[in-house]
Amino acid sequence: MSKRKTARLMKLHDALSDHARLHVRDAAELLDVSEMTVRRDIQENPKEFGFFGGYIMPAGNRFSLTPYDLQSEEEKNAAEKRQACKHCLPHINPGETVFVDCGTTLVHLVDMLPADIELTLVCFALNVLDRAIRKPKLKVVLIGGVYQPATASFAELKADSMFEELAISTAFLSAAGLDPKIGATCVDFHEAHQKRAAMAKSSKQILVVDKSKLGQVQPARFGKLSEFDLVISEDGILDFGTTA
Repeated sequence: MSKRKTARLMKLHDALSDHARLHVRDAAELLDVSEMTVRRDIQENPKEFGFFGGYIMPAGNRFSLTPYDLQSEEEKNAAEKRQACKHCLPHINPGETVFVDCGTTLVHLVDMLPADIELTLVCFALNVLDRAIRKPKLKVVLIGGVYQPATASFAELKADSMFEELAISTAFLSAAGLDPKIGATCVDFHEAHQKRAAMAKSSKQILVVDKSKLGQVQPARFGKLSEFDLVISEDGILDFGTTA
């Protein structure tokens, strides 16, 4: 381990001894490194540190429940995910109500929203919520329920209950797999249910995936290609021709 990294970890230990938790952005500023560097340091030292909703905590803290896999996924194809989200920005207008899906792709879309844009943002994942509440003009609606550690998201106790009260302009969906014949899939069935509920209550559905997801198939299907108005990747709008 390099001296610089050792020094960073010691400084983090000191900061956490004074505070029960430290947001990753504050840690990056404290250490004068990028957020990605901080996340990498944390991921490489799971016995010392943990994540929860964008916060760093001592590993022994019982609230450090955000799954390691979710955190490690954030750095995979991060540049491609950001570029895909950049292509989504023209499809968001002030005053609208938008749904932002869980996972590690669409958090970049929330980060890219102008600080002064006025929107109602609907979400059901902690990492999306963490970004959204930092935008002062956003009205944030969290779809609650039972916490699901695998995706750091919530599953409703009563099916579709909160979605019934919403009129969503555009739903931005993510997927762990996209196959031209099978459609868009994800790993968890509760997650697929939330996605379908959001799609049913939205006027426009946009699927956002980096191209590494193309050809991949996961257990839970939540939509045929024909059910999405647009599919957007790092290359922009994808054209699949005749969809399933």
